[in-house]
Amino acid sequence: MKVGILGSGIVGQSLAGGFAGLGYDVKVGTRDLSKLEKWLKELNSPKVSIGSFADAASFGEALVLATHGVNTKEAIEIAGKEKFRGKIVIDATNPLDFSKGVPPRFAAEQRNSLGEQIQRFIPEAKLVKAFNTVNALTMINAHLEEGRPDLFIAGDDDAAKKWVAELAQKWGWNSCVDIGGIAESFWLETFAMLWIVYGFKNNHWTHAFKLLKK
Repeated sequence: MKVGILGSGIVGQSLAGGFAGLGYDVKVGTRDLSKLEKWLKELNSPKVSIGSFADAASFGEALVLATHGVNTKEAIEIAGKEKFRGKIVIDATNPLDFSKGVPPRFAAEQRNSLGEQIQRFIPEAKLVKAFNTVNALTMINAHLEEGRPDLFIAGDDDAAKKWVAELAQKWGWNSCVDIGGIAESFWLETFAMLWIVYGFKNNHWTHAFKLLKK
Protein backbone atom coordinates (compact mmCIF):
# COMPACT_ATOMS: atom_id res chain seq x y z
CA MET A 1 0.00 0.00 0.00
CA LYS A 2 1.13 3.54 -0.75
CA VAL A 3 0.82 6.18 1.98
CA GLY A 4 0.61 9.94 1.49
CA ILE A 5 1.44 12.22 4.40
CA LEU A 6 0.38 15.86 4.51
CA GLY A 7 2.76 17.77 6.76
CA SER A 8 6.54 18.05 6.79
CA GLY A 9 7.23 18.67 10.49
CA ILE A 10 8.61 16.17 12.98
CA VAL A 11 5.31 14.26 13.10
CA GLY A 12 5.16 13.80 9.34
CA GLN A 13 8.85 12.89 9.18
CA SER A 14 8.60 10.37 12.00
CA LEU A 15 5.52 8.68 10.57
CA ALA A 16 7.12 8.55 7.12
CA GLY A 17 10.07 6.68 8.58
CA GLY A 18 7.73 4.38 10.46
CA PHE A 19 5.71 3.48 7.40
CA ALA A 20 8.84 2.97 5.30
CA GLY A 21 10.19 0.67 8.00
CA LEU A 22 7.14 -1.53 7.50
CA GLY A 23 7.68 -1.67 3.75
CA TYR A 24 5.16 0.98 2.65
CA ASP A 25 5.93 3.41 -0.15
CA VAL A 26 5.54 6.93 1.24
CA LYS A 27 5.26 10.42 -0.20
CA VAL A 28 5.44 13.38 2.19
CA GLY A 29 3.60 16.50 1.08
CA THR A 30 4.90 19.94 1.98
CA ARG A 31 4.46 23.57 1.00
CA ASP A 32 8.26 23.95 0.79
CA LEU A 33 10.29 21.11 -0.74
CA SER A 34 13.57 22.63 0.44
CA LYS A 35 12.47 22.05 4.01
CA LEU A 36 12.69 18.28 3.50
CA GLU A 37 15.67 17.89 1.19
CA LYS A 38 18.26 17.47 3.97
CA TRP A 39 16.00 15.11 5.92
CA LEU A 40 15.29 13.00 2.82
CA LYS A 41 19.00 12.70 2.07
CA GLU A 42 19.79 11.64 5.64
CA LEU A 43 16.89 9.18 5.70
CA ASN A 44 18.32 7.59 2.55
CA SER A 45 15.28 5.38 1.93
CA PRO A 46 14.09 4.36 -1.55
CA LYS A 47 10.62 3.97 -0.02
CA VAL A 48 10.20 7.69 0.73
CA SER A 49 9.78 10.63 -1.62
CA ILE A 50 8.56 14.21 -1.27
CA GLY A 51 6.18 16.44 -3.17
CA SER A 52 3.35 18.91 -2.80
CA PHE A 53 0.21 18.34 -0.74
CA ALA A 54 -1.57 17.46 -3.97
CA ASP A 55 1.18 15.01 -4.93
CA ALA A 56 0.96 13.23 -1.57
CA ALA A 57 -2.83 13.07 -1.62
CA SER A 58 -2.83 11.62 -5.15
CA PHE A 59 -0.07 9.14 -4.34
CA GLY A 60 -1.50 7.66 -1.18
CA GLU A 61 -4.00 4.83 -1.04
CA ALA A 62 -4.12 5.75 2.64
CA LEU A 63 -3.41 9.26 3.90
CA VAL A 64 -2.13 10.91 7.08
CA LEU A 65 -2.88 14.41 8.30
CA ALA A 66 0.19 15.67 10.16
CA THR A 67 -0.30 19.40 9.70
CA HIS A 68 -0.77 22.11 12.33
CA GLY A 69 -4.33 21.54 13.51
CA VAL A 70 -5.65 25.00 12.74
CA ASN A 71 -4.26 24.75 9.18
CA THR A 72 -5.51 21.25 8.39
CA LYS A 73 -8.61 22.11 6.38
CA GLU A 74 -6.59 24.59 4.31
CA ALA A 75 -4.02 21.87 3.57
CA ILE A 76 -6.80 19.49 2.48
CA GLU A 77 -8.25 22.18 0.22
CA ILE A 78 -4.84 22.77 -1.38
CA ALA A 79 -4.35 19.02 -1.86
CA GLY A 80 -7.81 18.59 -3.38
CA LYS A 81 -10.70 17.32 -1.30
CA GLU A 82 -11.71 14.80 -3.96
CA LYS A 83 -8.43 12.93 -3.43
CA PHE A 84 -9.54 11.87 0.07
CA ARG A 85 -12.73 10.17 -1.12
CA GLY A 86 -13.00 6.55 0.03
CA LYS A 87 -9.51 6.46 1.58
CA ILE A 88 -8.43 5.68 5.13
CA VAL A 89 -7.21 8.97 6.61
CA ILE A 90 -5.30 9.03 9.89
CA ASP A 91 -5.88 12.31 11.70
CA ALA A 92 -2.88 12.95 13.96
CA THR A 93 -3.69 16.63 14.43
CA ASN A 94 -4.71 18.63 17.49
CA PRO A 95 -6.69 21.89 17.80
CA LEU A 96 -3.93 24.04 19.29
CA ASP A 97 -3.74 27.82 19.13
CA PHE A 98 -0.19 29.18 19.49
CA SER A 99 -1.14 32.80 18.73
CA LYS A 100 -0.40 33.86 22.31
CA GLY A 101 2.71 31.72 22.73
CA VAL A 102 3.18 28.57 24.77
CA PRO A 103 1.66 26.61 26.21
CA PRO A 104 -0.94 26.67 23.42
CA ARG A 105 -4.64 27.16 24.01
CA PHE A 106 -7.16 24.43 23.27
CA ALA A 107 -9.21 25.51 20.23
CA ALA A 108 -12.11 23.06 20.06
CA GLU A 109 -15.24 22.20 21.96
CA GLN A 110 -17.38 19.15 22.58
CA ARG A 111 -19.53 18.19 19.57
CA ASN A 112 -17.24 20.33 17.41
CA SER A 113 -13.84 18.71 17.81
CA LEU A 114 -11.22 19.13 15.13
CA GLY A 115 -11.74 15.50 14.17
CA GLU A 116 -15.43 16.14 13.59
CA GLN A 117 -14.69 19.30 11.61
CA ILE A 118 -12.30 17.40 9.35
CA GLN A 119 -14.76 14.53 8.85
CA ARG A 120 -17.47 17.01 7.84
CA PHE A 121 -15.01 18.64 5.45
CA ILE A 122 -14.15 15.32 3.76
CA PRO A 123 -17.32 13.29 4.49
CA GLU A 124 -16.44 10.37 2.20
CA ALA A 125 -13.06 9.78 3.83
CA LYS A 126 -12.64 7.00 6.41
CA LEU A 127 -11.19 9.22 9.10
CA VAL A 128 -9.50 7.80 12.19
CA LYS A 129 -8.24 10.07 14.95
CA ALA A 130 -5.02 8.46 16.21
CA PHE A 131 -1.40 9.06 17.24
CA ASN A 132 -2.21 12.53 18.57
CA THR A 133 -1.53 11.97 22.29
CA VAL A 134 2.25 11.35 22.34
CA ASN A 135 5.40 12.86 20.90
CA ALA A 136 6.41 12.06 17.35
CA LEU A 137 9.09 9.49 18.14
CA THR A 138 6.82 7.47 20.44
CA MET A 139 4.26 7.15 17.65
CA ILE A 140 6.42 4.59 15.84
CA ASN A 141 8.49 3.32 18.74
CA ALA A 142 6.06 2.84 21.61
CA HIS A 143 8.49 1.26 24.07
CA LEU A 144 8.99 3.28 27.26
CA GLU A 145 11.15 2.21 30.20
CA GLU A 146 8.02 1.71 32.31
CA GLY A 147 6.17 -0.28 29.68
CA ARG A 148 4.23 0.05 26.45
CA PRO A 149 1.44 2.65 26.24
CA ASP A 150 -2.07 2.20 24.89
CA LEU A 151 -3.24 4.05 21.80
CA PHE A 152 -6.68 5.64 21.87
CA ILE A 153 -8.50 5.97 18.55
CA ALA A 154 -11.88 7.18 17.28
CA GLY A 155 -13.65 6.96 13.94
CA ASP A 156 -16.82 5.89 12.19
CA ASP A 157 -15.38 3.16 9.93
CA ASP A 158 -14.62 -0.12 11.71
CA ALA A 159 -12.39 -1.51 8.96
CA ALA A 160 -10.29 1.65 8.95
CA LYS A 161 -9.91 1.49 12.73
CA LYS A 162 -8.85 -2.15 12.49
CA TRP A 163 -6.12 -1.22 10.01
CA VAL A 164 -4.85 1.54 12.30
CA ALA A 165 -4.92 -0.80 15.31
CA GLU A 166 -2.84 -3.39 13.45
CA LEU A 167 -0.42 -0.67 12.40
CA ALA A 168 -0.07 0.53 16.00
CA GLN A 169 0.78 -2.93 17.26
CA LYS A 170 3.52 -3.25 14.63
CA TRP A 171 4.96 -0.03 16.02
CA GLY A 172 5.02 -1.45 19.53
CA TRP A 173 1.84 -0.14 21.14
CA ASN A 174 0.47 -2.37 23.90
CA SER A 175 -3.08 -2.20 22.59
CA CYS A 176 -5.44 0.01 20.67
CA VAL A 177 -8.43 1.35 22.60
CA ASP A 178 -11.41 2.18 20.38
CA ILE A 179 -13.52 4.79 22.14
CA GLY A 180 -16.18 5.08 19.44
CA GLY A 181 -17.14 7.24 16.50
CA ILE A 182 -15.40 10.35 15.24
CA ALA A 183 -17.49 12.48 17.62
CA GLU A 184 -15.43 11.00 20.45
CA SER A 185 -12.26 12.46 18.99
CA PHE A 186 -12.89 15.41 21.30
CA TRP A 187 -11.68 13.28 24.21
CA LEU A 188 -8.51 12.30 22.38
CA GLU A 189 -7.83 15.96 21.69
CA THR A 190 -8.32 16.84 25.35
CA PHE A 191 -5.96 13.95 26.23
CA ALA A 192 -3.41 15.62 23.98
CA MET A 193 -3.90 18.88 25.88
CA LEU A 194 -3.38 17.04 29.17
CA TRP A 195 -0.18 15.57 27.71
CA ILE A 196 0.97 19.07 26.71
CA VAL A 197 0.13 20.68 30.07
CA TYR A 198 2.07 17.97 31.91
CA GLY A 199 4.99 18.41 29.53
CA PHE A 200 5.28 22.15 30.07
CA LYS A 201 4.86 21.86 33.84
CA ASN A 202 7.54 19.20 34.20
CA ASN A 203 9.70 19.84 31.12
CA HIS A 204 9.16 16.20 30.23
CA TRP A 205 8.12 15.04 26.78
CA THR A 206 8.35 11.25 26.63
CA HIS A 207 5.28 10.39 28.68
CA ALA A 208 2.29 8.43 27.36
CA PHE A 209 -1.03 7.02 28.56
CA LYS A 210 -1.91 3.49 29.61
CA LEU A 211 -5.37 2.13 30.42
CA LEU A 212 -5.36 -0.21 33.44
CA LYS A 213 -8.39 -2.47 33.41
CA LYS A 214 -7.91 -4.48 36.60
